[in-house]
Amino acid sequence: MGRIFRRFFILVLLLVLVLPLTAVFAEGEGWIIEELKLFSKGVGVISEAYVGDVTPRDLLYKAMKGMLGSLDRFSEFIEPGRFNLLQIQIKGEYAGIGALLEMINGQVVIKAVEPGKPAQKAGLLQGDILLKVDGVSLEKKVVGDVSALLRGDVDTPVVVSLLRPPSMQTLDIKILRQKIEIQSVQDVRMIGKAAAYFRLSGWQDNTSSQADKALKDLKKQGMKALVIDLRNNDGGLLTQAVALAERFLPKGKKIVSVQSKIAEQRKEYFVSENGNYVNIELVILVNGYSASASEVFSGAMQDHKRATLIGVKTFGKGSVQSVVPFDDKSAMKLTTARYATPSGRVIDMVGLTPDRDVANSPDGTPGVDRQILEAITVLKQYM
Repeated sequence: MGRIFRRFFILVLLLVLVLPLTAVFAEGEGWIIEELKLFSKGVGVISEAYVGDVTPRDLLYKAMKGMLGSLDRFSEFIEPGRFNLLQIQIKGEYAGIGALLEMINGQVVIKAVEPGKPAQKAGLLQGDILLKVDGVSLEKKVVGDVSALLRGDVDTPVVVSLLRPPSMQTLDIKILRQKIEIQSVQDVRMIGKAAAYFRLSGWQDNTSSQADKALKDLKKQGMKALVIDLRNNDGGLLTQAVALAERFLPKGKKIVSVQSKIAEQRKEYFVSENGNYVNIELVILVNGYSASASEVFSGAMQDHKRATLIGVKTFGKGSVQSVVPFDDKSAMKLTTARYATPSGRVIDMVGLTPDRDVANSPDGTPGVDRQILEAITVLKQYM
């Protein structure tokens, strides 16, 4: 073929060889090479003969998307821009200014600034209309694009040009980026004389440490019962769900069983020592968007009769995805394991059935939160 063909063939081989899942392929390495020859031949013909403009990298990305998309609904190829966002979601932190953006009438507007974060310290206000970031016009850009421009390395400056209502004064504000920790534990408060509440929005690297802080503060306020709201929490890190479960279970209790071809992932998780909150009465709120790590935690609590689940049947995602990064900042998210609850329940495509089936009105419909009211009923002695 030609230079393009040879370069692409080498690229494909490198990608296969650097995968951390090589143990899976060790026994049958020969067939991989043979199949890659056929694949590379097809790519080489397309690159040299197709009437339109194509690049080997674009063809590779499309091939990866097709391969992973054919496996299951959760495996996927992640291009460089999305990989950066995925890393933020996993780590629970990023370097930025600490401002929440929204789109209003085609303009990117500051919806809120986080207290004590760089945006507030520099003087940004709710309602400010963003025009440029480091001289780059924001015309026709969406919120995601602007957020990416505002992110960068810690202690690096970014200049934001804006219009400030109502005077519509034009301002250029220099802001020094700092590490921003995403709060996955939110709305922490007492809701009765001895009952507390918090909501988990995700399962990130810092979730269990944030939960520890919240639990410690609530215990000082007299917490004897707790409502954990996992509604609309579609999952995250399995290890964080395991870590939080350890806070509420006695030593030796099984949390989850994981089946995988990968030895490091194939294991059963047990509580290593008595949790600090084994005597706290628990209520967990779930709905049809509670998935993955949220179901791991809820399933363990339900199987050990440590919590009353209130809401509607959960999503039913009983699989684990591994993120395999490539050198060009792209990645593949691949389903590499499935899990079962402590009692052996496989909830993939099934979900968890709450102990108390209570449906709320559709999102956006005015009215009371019947699931919260049911939680209060269960915990009435603590109210």
